[in-house]
Amino acid sequence: MSRRKWRAIKKSLRKVSSAIKTIFGMPDYDRYVQHWYRAHAAPGVFPMTEREYYMYALRERYEKGGVTRCC
Repeated sequence: MSRRKWRAIKKSLRKVSSAIKTIFGMPDYDRYVQHWYRAHAAPGVFPMTEREYYMYALRERYEKGGVTRCC
């Protein structure tokens, strides 16, 4: 398989993965990083790590009072 085809397949899989995460309300770290670099990047400042991002998303979802149940 050529590199061009492989890149196209990987790009498509990333888009599908992002869409599925969005549909099910799961945090999407790759999308966060892309947004962060477009809107918030500054010299010497870095985005949250993947672990920090997921912990932040969990706190926002469950500790802020928006969701009061697990399912």
